Amino acid sequence: MGGFKIINMRIHHFLLIVFIVSCTPESNFKSIKYLDPHFVNESFDDWIQLEQSFFLEIPDSIVVGVIKQIEFTDSLIYLLEDGITSSILVFDREGDFKRQLLKLGSGPGEYVQIDLFVFDKNHISIYDRTQMKLIKYSLKDFSVFQAFDIEDYLVGALSVPNTSSLFFVSDTDVETGIQKGYGFSKEDFTNLKFKPQFSGFIEGFLPQSISHFGENYFLVQPFSDKVYQIGKDSIYLVDRIDFGSKRIPEKVSTFDRAEDLYEILSSDSYFFAPTNLLVRDSIISFNFFNETIDNLNFGLIQNGKAYRFSIDSNLKEFFLKPITVREDLLHTVLLPGEYNEEIIELLNLTKDDNEKPILVSYTIGQ
Repeated sequence: MGGFKIINMRIHHFLLIVFIVSCTPESNFKSIKYLDPHFVNESFDDWIQLEQSFFLEIPDSIVVGVIKQIEFTDSLIYLLEDGITSSILVFDREGDFKRQLLKLGSGPGEYVQIDLFVFDKNHISIYDRTQMKLIKYSLKDFSVFQAFDIEDYLVGALSVPNTSSLFFVSDTDVETGIQKGYGFSKEDFTNLKFKPQFSGFIEGFLPQSISHFGENYFLVQPFSDKVYQIGKDSIYLVDRIDFGSKRIPEKVSTFDRAEDLYEILSSDSYFFAPTNLLVRDSIISFNFFNETIDNLNFGLIQNGKAYRFSIDSNLKEFFLKPITVREDLLHTVLLPGEYNEEIIELLNLTKDDNEKPILVSYTIGQ
């Protein structure tokens, strides 16, 4: 009987892998070729193309921590900050402060930590991984709430525009080497269905793996380097970033131990796990790791020519590690005391202006 059990387990594992490989609709997709990039070692200032920058007028009573997420509506900006407290700050599109969502605790309507958030026309929903809860608040003043227990761990989420659907990324284990993966639900978190993925695709996921440009949201899958458009209830393959001879073997997507990945990385020189993808006009840009997980680079393709930037200065640290890609732009937030004279001059600010955070929206190119 034991032999039949093992055979059944192997058949189940094989069928699950076949399901993973075939679960995603694929159209005729193109390849983004990033081959033999020119290493840019000259002055970096000329590559920064500013769209806008302005102060975020935060009250003195609020101490801002690390900015983990930035989202936009037609009239408002939402920032998830994680410092002394974990809260969501709301501003108008000129940077004037509107309100703060701060409900720390373990009681009704309270959270221990905000790990991510999504919103629709009337509600904002935060995910607390510690309590495994999604808490939905009224968008207007955060007063009314409804809590939902969720059995799966989440690392990413998105409200799909112009639909009543939510997209999720879950790192809950299904079995060795396979996790819950990508899922969709209704806005009330019902009918949540996942399509399992190899562990590497999910363990390598970062918030910056999802970008917004051309009025759509896109997911860049780590280790396969495939670019998917996120639809109402499916993701669709549209592009693939081609690193040529620098491409990491796709078998790393099946690894469930970090040691196995490090062994592959030590065997050759690879580019891998692109994030912050932006496709705009004649420019394609993205972050990627070069050889190790400690060496983040910035890649640019402009007019068919590939460029590579190392991140080896304060200026590059701020502008080549954007927090997010939204509305066809790169966005970052410079916190008080972080920016130096070089950045102050670049943004046409004065030395007395460093008491407030600054939201900067830009592209990289010439």
